[in-house]
Amino acid sequence: MYSNELSTSTNYKVYTPEKIADEIAEKSLEFYFTGEYTKKKIDELRIADISCGTGNLLLSVLGKVMDIAKEVYGEYRYNSEWVEGYDLDIEALERLKIRSQVFLKKYGIIGEISTFFRNSIIFSNEKKYKIILGNPPYFGEKNNKEIFQELKKNDFGMKYYEGKMDYFYYFIEKGIDLLEEGGILSYITTNYWLKADHATKLREKVRSETNFRYINNYNVSVFKNAPGQHNFVFSLEKSKENDDFKVIDENKKYVSKNTLMYNSIGKIILASTEDLKTLKKIYDSRTHVLGDLLNINQGIVSGCDRAFVFREYQEKFSKYLKPFYKNKDIHKYKVEESSKFWILYMDRYTKANEKVLNHLEGYRKKLSSRREAKDGKINWWELQWARDDKIFKQPKIVGRQRSRDNKFAYTEKEFYGSADIYYLTGKSNNVSLLYLLGYLNSSSFYRWFRYNGKIKGCNLELYSTPLKETPVYYPENSHKLRYIEKMVQKQLIKYDEKIQDKIDDYFINPY
Repeated sequence: MYSNELSTSTNYKVYTPEKIADEIAEKSLEFYFTGEYTKKKIDELRIADISCGTGNLLLSVLGKVMDIAKEVYGEYRYNSEWVEGYDLDIEALERLKIRSQVFLKKYGIIGEISTFFRNSIIFSNEKKYKIILGNPPYFGEKNNKEIFQELKKNDFGMKYYEGKMDYFYYFIEKGIDLLEEGGILSYITTNYWLKADHATKLREKVRSETNFRYINNYNVSVFKNAPGQHNFVFSLEKSKENDDFKVIDENKKYVSKNTLMYNSIGKIILASTEDLKTLKKIYDSRTHVLGDLLNINQGIVSGCDRAFVFREYQEKFSKYLKPFYKNKDIHKYKVEESSKFWILYMDRYTKANEKVLNHLEGYRKKLSSRREAKDGKINWWELQWARDDKIFKQPKIVGRQRSRDNKFAYTEKEFYGSADIYYLTGKSNNVSLLYLLGYLNSSSFYRWFRYNGKIKGCNLELYSTPLKETPVYYPENSHKLRYIEKMVQKQLIKYDEKIQDKIDDYFINPY
């Protein structure tokens, strides 16, 4: 038997705004009725919210159902089986009952919404529904391990558990299970599960049992007391009949296809049908992924920049100083030094002299508290992660970790930088860095990464793993390599949009 105290949803109260509640209710009813407002359909209607709180979603949908009932029957009617709510917050459920009584009284009806005080995730419910609505609680495993450990004792919890998952994944999975065939699930959640590494079971369930009918990707927080979220509203149908669905993606509207929206590793790509076809073309024309050709490494983590980084050259530390750049110095094709800094490059091979040790002594407490120093993996006076010195010295492509667009540069000089810079070096001397630089700065790369890589708000997050997974056409034909290399060499001297157009055209149609 599992306790109703398992969930901590009362600590994660985020009330659904009226506008969002109305959107979810309207879309759910639209897809359920499909224009057939008949007595049979309204009599068979069964709606549930399995994390209902005080019932903003349920009251919104009930109001719309009452209006439909008036059209169908010629008078307002209420069926207590139409709408049900589940939650673990007893006070919220009591408030919902009172709110629903007041709500129905406006229609001249005495009654209330049926509520159930139970954990809907682990409760075995034989009842099925036509519509499931929800704004489930969002929280990760990191600071809530006991909740997830308890859930794993339950068959359902164990079946869908993934390390580092979010709690709300369970509500989508449970909601799908509670739907009748052809039923509709409409939720608001954050949108990161579409691509999250730890949402593979969730995406596979969505893919195998449902089709999207509607997505509104707000991509910002719609909740006043929950800034920093990237929310979206979506409707799923427990059916595989409807391939096309409508998308509102921030300010863009388009039609997409369920059969095209999952990429090669099962992540969900929000894009129009035409863009999805283009992405497929990019993928299908690949000869490699970037990780086959390039080593991709992150820059230096000092653990205390104040101790190691200087704005001015320090002659007394000249033996240890290296030029240290910021990611803002990286532009398309070349590095433009706006303000060079200097870093004490102290790695495991360095023998620190007295002057350096005297300087670092003032930061010893901070430096000694770093995890690697405490574990004895580095000396207290070393950089936390110095990386391999070679990647900063050899010919390389450098890129910003986060950027609105793709900016990659080539440099052969010493270029030391922080963890917000990535270093791309050839896995062999035969790899053409200039050819790959052309691709990384192309519209094809941007289009692929914008949809398939990591995104935060408007920024590309150009991390190692998604970079390594990016498909690329790398020809055996040396003439094709030289064709791009020559144009890239011109871009290194002076950037020209017309030349860039030719580079873009090549990678769109590489054959």
